[in-house]
Amino acid sequence: MNCHSRSIAPHPIIFQLLVLLFCTTMARSQTIKSMEIGAPTQAILFVTNESDKSTDFAMRLHDQKANEIIRQVPYSTTKLLVSKTDAQKITFVVNKRKWTVDVPTLKQRNAMILFDGQSRPKVIYDSQSYLQAATSILTNNKQASTPQKALKYDAKLFFDSIAAIPFEPSRQYAAAIISQSGLPIYSTQKKGKYDGTYISQTFTGENLEKPSGIITTVYQQGKELSANNLSNGINFYIKYFYNKWGLIDSIQQLQNSKWSSSTIYQYLPHAILITDPERRSVSIQHLNDQYQVVREESIHFVYQRMHWVDHRYNENGQLIEEVSGLNDVIENRRLYHYDDPKANNFSSWQVFDAMGKLSAESKIAVLGNETTYLFYRDGTLETKIVSKDLGDYQYESTVFDKQNKITSKTIQTKKSSSTSQ
Repeated sequence: MNCHSRSIAPHPIIFQLLVLLFCTTMARSQTIKSMEIGAPTQAILFVTNESDKSTDFAMRLHDQKANEIIRQVPYSTTKLLVSKTDAQKITFVVNKRKWTVDVPTLKQRNAMILFDGQSRPKVIYDSQSYLQAATSILTNNKQASTPQKALKYDAKLFFDSIAAIPFEPSRQYAAAIISQSGLPIYSTQKKGKYDGTYISQTFTGENLEKPSGIITTVYQQGKELSANNLSNGINFYIKYFYNKWGLIDSIQQLQNSKWSSSTIYQYLPHAILITDPERRSVSIQHLNDQYQVVREESIHFVYQRMHWVDHRYNENGQLIEEVSGLNDVIENRRLYHYDDPKANNFSSWQVFDAMGKLSAESKIAVLGNETTYLFYRDGTLETKIVSKDLGDYQYESTVFDKQNKITSKTIQTKKSSSTSQ
């Protein structure tokens, strides 16, 4: 399932949080709640525990380290299972002995579970040590991966075909992409009003004394130049590179001053390609004649799968529908609603599953300088976010759970020019 934020609400970070919450709950409702693994099968499983608080950066690190291991064994076999799972209870069996890991009761939100097929499974909480801890199992299963007989998505053929298309973006093309595409990465540049250094501090729970995460973002006339994320002693740094017309060339990511990953952008007459340097995956944004994104395809050449999202707009250019799926299967449909036919931002959205059942919805209400976001799942209010606009793109955002208890607060302020470097 793909989850995308197309229209930009008054504060993009807040809306992205709503979408993240929606994606999480949808994934949880559609996956198996329990699983059993018996010897001699070995397993490396990555789980998420929602009963504990965690920062976005810790979750990113967990995903990054998990993906590094998954890439080594892209195809699970009867000998080794390597996977992310939303199972709540995982039972491991060796002869007559059984051990059950109850994911909701794990002491930290993210963890890796190792099972060597012989003894009690181990739970590893330190993301930095995932690879080292899993090395023995990976070493014993070097031959576990089996190549597929035929590739549905051929990376070499794809990139060779793209290389054969001669195209050089022009000033007019770039202006249309930035103003019309609706890509979240160009949202601040489209408005052109963010300028300077903004500091966003997130506090978990009701304690506002010590932030759990700090993001420092530098803008220049709307263009995001860099973002520095500090959380739990780990420093994530993102640097954006642009071409002469203001289109993004690449995004470089560092962790504790060491290169971590890259994202490369390539532009075609009616498409934008986003790839990783190793060309394991590609995201294709298909554009219509108005340079709006009408279809997104995310192809993973290693796993041989494609997530896709089709977008539909009304006569006023407003996004009104998204249909998403995996390979040839439709997963859900999202409808967007507007209070005004000329509004740039939607006022609510609804998500329907593959059977047409309403599974989630969100409503947005604006009153003065305060915006309230309500998120419902299966008709029940799950999350409320109240954001106060403090002027000059500064804001204070508070997140409440279904019991109306504060779970987190984010405060964004602009660094004064006198103290900016």
